Amino acid sequence: MRFTWKTGDRPLEGYTIKRGIGQGGFGEVYYAVSDGGKEVALKFLRGNIEVELRGVSLCLNLKHPNLVSIYDVRTDSQGDHWVIMEYIVGEPLSAVIQRHPTGMPLDLVRRCFAGLAEGVACLHEHGIVHRDLKPSNIFLENGRIKVGDYGLSKFINASHGDAQTQSVGTVYYMAPEISSGNYNKQIDIYAAGVILYEMLTGHVPFDGETAFEILMKHLTAVPDLSRLPADFRPVVARALAKNPAHRYASMAELARAVETAGQPATMAPAGTAPRYLPPTEPLPMVLPPLSTATQLGELAGSLALAPLVIAAMCAPVAALKRDIGQAGLLWIGDLFFQTLALTWVVLAATKFWSSRGKVQSLSRRGVLAALGAAVGLGALWLKGWTPPWWGDLTVLVLGGERLPGPTISAWPGVTTSEDVIGRLCYFGLGLGAIRWWTMTDRHRSHRFMVMPVMAAGFWGLLLLLFWRADEAMTSLLAFVLSAVAVQVVSPWEPLVVPVRRPARIRCV
Repeated sequence: MRFTWKTGDRPLEGYTIKRGIGQGGFGEVYYAVSDGGKEVALKFLRGNIEVELRGVSLCLNLKHPNLVSIYDVRTDSQGDHWVIMEYIVGEPLSAVIQRHPTGMPLDLVRRCFAGLAEGVACLHEHGIVHRDLKPSNIFLENGRIKVGDYGLSKFINASHGDAQTQSVGTVYYMAPEISSGNYNKQIDIYAAGVILYEMLTGHVPFDGETAFEILMKHLTAVPDLSRLPADFRPVVARALAKNPAHRYASMAELARAVETAGQPATMAPAGTAPRYLPPTEPLPMVLPPLSTATQLGELAGSLALAPLVIAAMCAPVAALKRDIGQAGLLWIGDLFFQTLALTWVVLAATKFWSSRGKVQSLSRRGVLAALGAAVGLGALWLKGWTPPWWGDLTVLVLGGERLPGPTISAWPGVTTSEDVIGRLCYFGLGLGAIRWWTMTDRHRSHRFMVMPVMAAGFWGLLLLLFWRADEAMTSLLAFVLSAVAVQVVSPWEPLVVPVRRPARIRCV
């Protein structure tokens, strides 16, 4: 690890560097001593300086025993920026976790998490969200937890989609909603849940070979709670809920749940009469509805993620064609845009539909069929086809001479009116024949279901009996890929029905 400054250097007037402590994406941290003898930590800013200074300025005057104190922000003679902070004589929480590869002792977990919750709650009370909670930013000094590294801190009521959203946090601790640019104190609660999982097991809940893989797991995968002590499983499950509305409302509430998990019930004084407690009722199957703003945010995230997922599925097809040529590129482009159009239409149409109940099934199929026909028209339009009334419409709208335009394009595969009608019917019936809203419902039985994909392929093959154009196989493949894509990009949260517990007698 090579640092810019060495022992004895005085890059900032009034302070002498003793040694380097650590490096990161935002700069370097040094242990230094002031001319008056005060030990401090100096952070030399090198990257994303504006973001770092903004976050530090929010926390400059905060005072709390569980927060690393920030003393000042200075500029040296070279114009470089420095943050003067409290020097912690201790170690990061990450080092403590590494010493316990199978999980920290429960007493230590409770003490550390209580301090973490106190510090983060102080930030939230001042309207600040940390946005980068992770064990390497949490320190243990003389038995006390201190939360530090405020480089990404931001006011909770600030705008939700700025240029720095992509830099928020570390992928192992990143809440799902960050992908759509939405963040508030709930992302700190999610990150705290990940840290709790790591303290209890020695591992993060989601890992992978690439950052994209880890992010996808945060969006779609269910954490393996079997690694956790049984009493902590419901606590971690709620903290890591994909939907922010289903998590704990505050760090204090989460801290109370951690403190009481696995603790024996308080015994009543002698002579207190026992009271009968009825069986615990199961949680309702209907979860609280999401707000329209939350649903729109999720829809925007799904629409944005869809092109990446579809491109990833089309890439192997392109790789199989060594000498792809112009015709091959046109075919792959056609497949990509057909799949993307189908996926977007399904996502937009079914986002506010529930898969439960069959009363509206017929009307939903009609809507999807109409949208499917529109997708077919769009595919024809991209290939150069124009309807017979196109020229008259241009005269009516634009005025002047009638613009020439072929009724049927010379593009291969669109040569007759029967092909045009066949394409419209294929897309319309293909979307209308399948219950696509079961694939996008957030409480579907599984994150990814194979049967709907097989159903899309079956109906696509069946409809080929009525449309035998050369490009029919491309559209068939587009339907199958769409059935995969809509499930991958749609949020999923399983419904957990707790087991009914027997009646019991307790002293209260």
